[in-house]
Amino acid sequence: MNHHHPIRRMTSLLAGLAVNRWKPGPRHLILLSALLAALSLAFTGTASAQTSFQASVTFTGTLPAGPCSNGAYLCGTANIAGYGAAIWDFYTTSGTVVYSPCGSSYTATSVFTLVSDPGSVLVVDESGSLCGLGHDGAAYRGYFNNGSKAFGHPFAIAGSWAVDSASGQFAGLTGSGTDLVNVAGAHAAGSYTGTPGP
Repeated sequence: MNHHHPIRRMTSLLAGLAVNRWKPGPRHLILLSALLAALSLAFTGTASAQTSFQASVTFTGTLPAGPCSNGAYLCGTANIAGYGAAIWDFYTTSGTVVYSPCGSSYTATSVFTLVSDPGSVLVVDESGSLCGLGHDGAAYRGYFNNGSKAFGHPFAIAGSWAVDSASGQFAGLTGSGTDLVNVAGAHAAGSYTGTPGP
């Protein structure tokens, strides 16, 4: 056992006190209180490190723009805070078209797979709006007329997500959040943020 680790060292000290039926004096009570406070802070620090979820995502397509080979609408990379590099696949499941700046809606499933551990997969279900530039101006009309994957015609995917399933290093992760991905033809970049559950 490594007694140089602060949590293990404090746990060992407390266990020793119980075994030896030690009777504390005033000075020892102060020391014991300090040890308990430090142990509490150590556990609090570990929990607070898991209070947010942050992932940046990017996608770069090639001409002619088309679906990803795996059937995803967008397929790129992600960097997930606390986990590292991942593959990001964005599968649209439904959508409605409304000719207004943010009137179009969508539902999708996003899949994050860790590069270092392909068995670690996080699946989130999301829904939200597709927002074009201007108030039904030429850029936004062009998005509908020429297809969202035509070069140009920038728009934004603005949604909210909730964890559907999690495996490997993501096992036990639940929670929800929001995402914002800016798309301009062959390029997309954005982020997913939220609060994970236990």
